[in-house]
Amino acid sequence: MKIKKLLMEEKMRRRIKSVFFMVLILILFGGAFNSWAEEESPAATGSISFLSKYMWRGYELSNDSIVVQPSMTMAYKGLAFNTWSNLDTDPVGENAALNETDLTLSYDTNFGPFGLGVGYIYYGLEGMQDTQEFYLKTSYATILTPTLTMYKDVSSLPGYYFSMGLSHSISLTEAIALNLSGAFGYYISDDDTIVKAGTDDKYNGLQDGLLSASLSIPVTKYITVAPTASYAFALSDKAEDSLGISGGEAFGGVVLSISF
Repeated sequence: MKIKKLLMEEKMRRRIKSVFFMVLILILFGGAFNSWAEEESPAATGSISFLSKYMWRGYELSNDSIVVQPSMTMAYKGLAFNTWSNLDTDPVGENAALNETDLTLSYDTNFGPFGLGVGYIYYGLEGMQDTQEFYLKTSYATILTPTLTMYKDVSSLPGYYFSMGLSHSISLTEAIALNLSGAFGYYISDDDTIVKAGTDDKYNGLQDGLLSASLSIPVTKYITVAPTASYAFALSDKAEDSLGISGGEAFGGVVLSISF
């Protein structure tokens, strides 16, 4: 019990430090917004997703239950702050319903058709240690908008995750669009606890694929509804062992978005 108490106290201290760090960023970010406000107002967007399951990089992080995922972003001239949460409507055992809250600070810019983005993500998790990532993203504005993103975990699960994404939007009417996307991941673990099944080797290889389709349907000038369907699958046999996916996982739902 004493060890458990010490671990809980240590996790609380780490959370306080991380929250302090994010509050400091927000103060600086807010000061920047105030100084920019005279030239142009920042943009704010929000969304809430209702999905049949929570899939992340090939892992199913819900137990066949509907999840609700609210998100809010404030942005100005490429600089943005986002908060995102996951609410599980049927948590397992003593797990909390609100089991994840992520904070992301990012900056995106363009050099002609080339896009470049950098960011920091703080993952606030229930039932496991919080963790942190930095990422670097590059894209090219062409028909499929190829995008390559490298994530580096610097906290609880050290390693690299590379994601190659493709996307395309097709106008069905003047207002409604069909959005298609695909993403493919490669994972390199620096953590001894993440190994190939049946070996002592750290995981290094193709991880997961994700195919998605959604309809963007404007309801008002500021509100959009997007029915969505996705299919997640492992990209190799060893990824199937790591992810627990056999044959893939289909899921879907609806996303309600508002911009102001």
